[in-house]
Amino acid sequence: MAYTLGIDLDIDQVKLCLMQLDGPQRVPYVDWLIFRVPFQFGPDYFCEFGPALMETIAHFLFVKKLGPQQINRIYFVSGMPYSAFASFEDGLHYTANVFIQSLFDPERVGVLRADGKPFAPRELLAVKGENATAFVGTQFYGSAYIASRLSKNAVIVDVGTGSTHITPIVKQRIDPDGRAKLPKYLRYRLFNQQMLHKGSLYTSVNQICGGVKTKEGTYPFTPRVCRMVVIASLLKYVHPEIAREHDFPLIAEKDAQILLARAIGLDLKSLSAKEVYEIAMNIYNELSDQLGEAFTQVLQRQGRGASQMELITTGLSGKHIMENAFRRDQGMRERLIHLSDRLPHRLHEASTAYGAALYAMERLMDTSLAPERVEVMP
Repeated sequence: MAYTLGIDLDIDQVKLCLMQLDGPQRVPYVDWLIFRVPFQFGPDYFCEFGPALMETIAHFLFVKKLGPQQINRIYFVSGMPYSAFASFEDGLHYTANVFIQSLFDPERVGVLRADGKPFAPRELLAVKGENATAFVGTQFYGSAYIASRLSKNAVIVDVGTGSTHITPIVKQRIDPDGRAKLPKYLRYRLFNQQMLHKGSLYTSVNQICGGVKTKEGTYPFTPRVCRMVVIASLLKYVHPEIAREHDFPLIAEKDAQILLARAIGLDLKSLSAKEVYEIAMNIYNELSDQLGEAFTQVLQRQGRGASQMELITTGLSGKHIMENAFRRDQGMRERLIHLSDRLPHRLHEASTAYGAALYAMERLMDTSLAPERVEVMP
């Protein structure tokens, strides 16, 4: 019996996916959860981040009645957890030491570089300078790996709570052109809108645009922070229980109306409920349109083969937002393939961690597994 663990760590939460395989010809079992990891800027981060992460993982395994030494391989991808450090290099080395000093056998840990190469924690200590950026924002690899196992040629868009990743798959290879220069790959993803700091719950509305357009004109946003969770609370494009599990619980409808009105410098005495909902829909459409435009640009860069590529969505809100993004383009909308419809057990919400666990298991067992054929861990 083999166990692998996929870990996706972002700035304040961790997604964990555990996979169990009883033999090469058997159907794997999986289980996944999302936990909050305490995060503070400054020196407290160094004190709390490492122990909190390991305690979170240990608790997850304890519930599954597994000890750390029973895990055969651990693959780790990251969002932006290193932004509290002076440099990505410092953050990467700190994370390496966290694994070296943990209960896990560090030789079983692989921290994935952007090209999918796993590095043992001690190997990370030799990574210096701009080379460290190839280990930042690598959570895209998990989702892209699943897409590469399901499709030969595709573009996958992963819409999360606070970020969106768009990645081409060419001949089952993950973004071969973009990853040609790994030290510059993070820049490449940012420049080419393959990594956008915009998502469906955490993103501030004034990150999306400077104001909201109405029939009367444009209302500029105030400096008050109003996040997309307010819009989700009004439009219900994320189920309340799912939003809570992702650590961004929806708020009461009346409170959401008040917050949105204040975001444009008004209140509910000067705005009707209908107007508030129209403003919410305009903001949601603007976010959808921006992500749809970025997705289209990535697709068009694939050249003549773009028309034959599959269009795959995943993540917390990938299906809902991308269908809305192409609400006026029925042809594109009909091409969309949603991992929420293909993967069981809501695995699309944790596809970053699930892809890492799947990748680890296939390398460990030297076999190919069907991503959609899994069962819930007993």
